[in-house]
Amino acid sequence: MLGSGGKIGPDQAVLRCRWMFLGLLLARSHRMRNSVFMAVGKLLRRLFGGKSEVSQGHPEPGDIAAVQIKAPVGFSIPEIESQFYESMFDSPIKEAQLSVPQKLVVDVVKTTLSNPDQRTAVVPQLPAIIPRLMRSLRDPESSIKDYVNIIDKDPSLSASVLRLANSAYFNQSGNRIASIERAVVKLGVDGLRSVLSAAVMQPIIQRNSPYFNHFGHKLWQHSLCCAVTCELLAKRRGLEPFKVYLLGLAHDIGKITIFSELCKQFQLNSPEDKPGCQVFVPLIREFSLQLSSWIARDWDLPMDVCTALDQQLALGQGKPVGIYARILYRANLACEFYAAGGHKDVKRAAVLIKELDLPADLFQTMESLATEI
Repeated sequence: MLGSGGKIGPDQAVLRCRWMFLGLLLARSHRMRNSVFMAVGKLLRRLFGGKSEVSQGHPEPGDIAAVQIKAPVGFSIPEIESQFYESMFDSPIKEAQLSVPQKLVVDVVKTTLSNPDQRTAVVPQLPAIIPRLMRSLRDPESSIKDYVNIIDKDPSLSASVLRLANSAYFNQSGNRIASIERAVVKLGVDGLRSVLSAAVMQPIIQRNSPYFNHFGHKLWQHSLCCAVTCELLAKRRGLEPFKVYLLGLAHDIGKITIFSELCKQFQLNSPEDKPGCQVFVPLIREFSLQLSSWIARDWDLPMDVCTALDQQLALGQGKPVGIYARILYRANLACEFYAAGGHKDVKRAAVLIKELDLPADLFQTMESLATEI
């Protein structure tokens, strides 16, 4: 059955596979079936080669058995989260019983967003440029000219790109960028990719509302900070920065969707009602992680991004998660702490930076994102 040197030849391997599969069909016990499957798998790996499980010291992005996340010592995650929501709504979260009409609105919104067909009609479509940007990562022929052609066709997009390109973070030289051509030269392909994806995602997240007018803007600032933090952490681990940057941008799409739908339904059904943040926060807390994961799949975002969003649900259960999920967890926690003003306590901020193993100047970087040159 063996060829020269003890190696299996293709003909012999195929014949042995046939006999093993026949044995599988004839096997009566569960144990025999398992042993046959294992033998076939080993044989095929010997013949055709195969990808190793995970290289030692370099876990695959989707490896859910990599690490179990522990909360930073000395910090209350629920407290940081509550302070974050209070900063987003500019209002303290008070315990209050919802009225019957309010409960009905909340139930309708959750039912609508849980239904894939109804959700599609409510959630904005992913801008076509995002899949193009993702494909460009695998296309060695993609060039700056391709991006310029996309931007020039949309005046509002051009304005957004220039505004972001002139933030202190993206334009560290301090010389104002006045044209798309200049932005392209200064930012390069990687920088332009990040700025462009942020420009097309901003209107999806930063939506206007009849209630809590600043919520969309503040959530957008948080999403951008989270994206940049994810990117910085990805570079440290040798991961593809843009993919993780996109994860940070999209991770709170569930929050803004719930918020916008609640606002719309209150306007339609109870126009005289002025709901407080206690009406919005419970559903956002309960449902936004799951919704972000569903929307990412509806949008057909990269599988690593979808998996990382799925695994945010596992974090609360103390389950081990993959590297992308860990990066998002650390980035989001730091950015929620920052949004709530925690960085103003310099000593406490330094402790959090150390506990989460983040760049020492991270909060200064976040400040630079909101500073235009």
